[in-house]
Amino acid sequence: MTFLFVLVVLALAGVHEGGADLMPEGRNSRDLPCPNAADILPCVCDVDESYQMVMHCTYVEEGELARIFSADFPFKHFREIEIRHSSGLTILQEGDFGEVSFEEIFTDFTGLTEVQERAFSHSYSTMTTIKLDNNHISKFPFGEIPSFPSLRELYLYGNDLRQFPVLKSDSLVIVSLSFNPIGEIPINGFKDIPYIEDFYFQGNNLQHIYTGTFSSLSNLRRIDLLKNNLRHLQEGAFETSSASFRELVLTSCNISSIDRHAITGLKGGSLWLDNNALTSLEEDVFRPLFNEVHLIYLAGNPLSCSCDIAWLVQRPTLMARVADDAACNNGQLLVDLDPAMYDALC
Repeated sequence: MTFLFVLVVLALAGVHEGGADLMPEGRNSRDLPCPNAADILPCVCDVDESYQMVMHCTYVEEGELARIFSADFPFKHFREIEIRHSSGLTILQEGDFGEVSFEEIFTDFTGLTEVQERAFSHSYSTMTTIKLDNNHISKFPFGEIPSFPSLRELYLYGNDLRQFPVLKSDSLVIVSLSFNPIGEIPINGFKDIPYIEDFYFQGNNLQHIYTGTFSSLSNLRRIDLLKNNLRHLQEGAFETSSASFRELVLTSCNISSIDRHAITGLKGGSLWLDNNALTSLEEDVFRPLFNEVHLIYLAGNPLSCSCDIAWLVQRPTLMARVADDAACNNGQLLVDLDPAMYDALC
């Protein structure tokens, strides 16, 4: 019995000793590679299976970032930081992120009005994406863009920028300046970002495109100008030599007239002219477009569908390039129009 009692005691001791490793750690302990969770509140550090770290920050107040990033960070490179729903945060300035670097920064629905110079200085060599959407930014250090040699995407959607910025970069391929009160794109606005592929300029009350604005962009794929006020497109407005040009969005731009050769180079792509003010489709303007593009969207235009579109309705190969929802001003779909009517009356 004595021998058995000793064995039981030893076994219980072993269970207790092994269980020490399973005890919950203290509140201020850290799970590497992240910093102490309590030190960075209201931010949270997440890490994936390949040890890529992301900081998620919500409800951040003015001055809190500097405090958060003065904590002990055992590893100082993060793939991404997200700052959301932080109306009390109005300025990003030098030192706010300590010595921590990022590849991507995202903000959404914050009170930001200004990004100061060197706010992202520790990320000069690492940053690939700056996405500062739905803020109130009126001041941004565009002159620092050349300091980011790997920056590919710049989004400043839904801010308060008043002028088209001077951009210089050999790495930028996506730029979004949508929904800012910017009324003009200068003719040389893209001369120092020659490799841009996608440009978004929605909802900015743009009223004119200068001839040749996009002509030198050999990598251009997409232009999106939804919800502007262009009214008239003059010859050369959307001229491009890019073999990759595949999408031009001019939805809801109040366009009522288009000059011949206003849009060229959109080979095999999509042209969005829906929800505009077009009443006719003149053959000398639109036939070259139908010969080039894959699909044209025309829904929401007050088309008269008189003899001005006979050239289109009578050619099934061209009609196949009209999106099915295009309709005349009486509601009749273009695809339902009888070519025989135009043969007899036009």
